[in-house]
Amino acid sequence: MNLNRYINTTELAQMLGLKRNTIERWRTNRESPFRWIKVGGRVLYEYAEIVAYIEDNKRNTVNDLQTKGV
Repeated sequence: MNLNRYINTTELAQMLGLKRNTIERWRTNRESPFRWIKVGGRVLYEYAEIVAYIEDNKRNTVNDLQTKGV
């Protein structure tokens, strides 16, 4: 998989399981956790940044914590 690629708003919404309008509202209200660029009228997000954000924001389940002795 090429992590140096960019995805559009629809692809980001699908990836996160959100509506496209939610992503657009975040951007309009400057609430988006993702940086974006506009190229030729298209809004694009860096795929690698989205994946990194998801990985950084994963939460442990109670079962994971118990098996690790926490």
